[in-house]
Amino acid sequence: SPCRAGTGPKELQPWLLGLTAVVVFLFIVFVLLLVNRLWQIRMRRWDGDASRTHLGGGDRPEAGGGGGGGGG
Repeated sequence: SPCRAGTGPKELQPWLLGLTAVVVFLFIVFVLLLVNRLWQIRMRRWDGDASRTHLGGGDRPEAGGGGGGGGG
């Protein structure tokens, strides 16, 4: 009966399982990178809240300052 087919997939194909695993992994990595970037911005704001004036200087990397493992 056709109703029986709509109960849901009993088992996934191996390629579908692998694709799902890869997609979930990439999504987790993306979220972690996003959280890391926001955390660095927040910490930088906390660090130089009063000492620096927020006047418009761009996003250029500072030479020899801070930079915990700056490669990306």
